[in-house]
Amino acid sequence: MQEKGHILIIFLIVVIFLILLLIGFIITILFLYQKKQHLFEKDMEAIKSNFNNELFRAQLEMQEETLQYISQEIHDNVGQFLSLAKLNLNTVNLENKELTIERINNSTALLTQALDDLRNLSKGMSSDLIKNGGLKKAIELQVNQLQKTGKYHVIFETNDGYQYLNEQKEIILFRILQEAVNNIVRHSSAGEIIILLSCIDNHVKMHIQDNGNGFDTGFLQKEKNCMPGGINNMRKRAKLINAELDIESNPGRGTKITVTTPI
Repeated sequence: MQEKGHILIIFLIVVIFLILLLIGFIITILFLYQKKQHLFEKDMEAIKSNFNNELFRAQLEMQEETLQYISQEIHDNVGQFLSLAKLNLNTVNLENKELTIERINNSTALLTQALDDLRNLSKGMSSDLIKNGGLKKAIELQVNQLQKTGKYHVIFETNDGYQYLNEQKEIILFRILQEAVNNIVRHSSAGEIIILLSCIDNHVKMHIQDNGNGFDTGFLQKEKNCMPGGINNMRKRAKLINAELDIESNPGRGTKITVTTPI
């Protein structure tokens, strides 16, 4: 009986030890899980903070570029019309009635054109256009402005499966488009521009193609600091929305830019 009692005590001790060991193991697992969860949450907060900082920095850059663009457009286009209108009015000879009427009519036409350009510039730069009408409407306005110049044949097409993205993504895609179009207008000597917007395999693709001068893309493999500002800006913006930016070009054969972003 005494031996059986010793065996029972030993058995109970072993059972208690195993139970304590199991409890200790569970506590250790829970501790490690909580620690890992805490690290994960900390990493997520850091990622979110970095993303917000990058987004804020990009927004500041976009604002600065927008101000520079507006300044250049006012100087090159609106300023020119206002200067011509002023010249017309300064040379008015009230003694010559017919010439006076002609000069005033010319000045009125120039001022009207200046106001139209300012209105179009304001619409094109405002993100409210995206908020109210979406990316497609914003691109249609851009196309309309290009066609009004009489310098470009513009084709804009979308496939039936296009899906609206969130507002921030559409704004950034539109800014990429504006940068691409600005490069075409300033550097390419193109006569035709093709813009395609499509939705394929849960991704939105935007193509901007021209038949202009084109260029050697070899420098695109070099350091980012060596790239022209326009290409750098497009790449920075594409990165913000996890998009891929692909540039195809050859001297004398135009340029094609493709932006692909997940929905």
